Amino acid sequence: MVNHTELNILKLLASRDDVNWTWYNLDRAMSIKKMDGIDNVARLVENLSKAGLVDIVPSGTSSGMDYYCVSAQATSY
Repeated sequence: MVNHTELNILKLLASRDDVNWTWYNLDRAMSIKKMDGIDNVARLVENLSKAGLVDIVPSGTSSGMDYYCVSAQATSY
């Protein structure tokens, strides 16, 4: 079951497909929009990934921050 905060994260991820979303820039965007869940982004996205709603893609960079994107399954959500 997806809670309100997780649903807002999905909406934020879907709002911009030109952004390589990481936990950091997702957290910053949530902070700017005064959304709940700030500082829990990695855990919340992990829950969404386990539910099949978010794909976690290795960035392949030295920062080690993975990219998050909405999965095909989530588009019907």
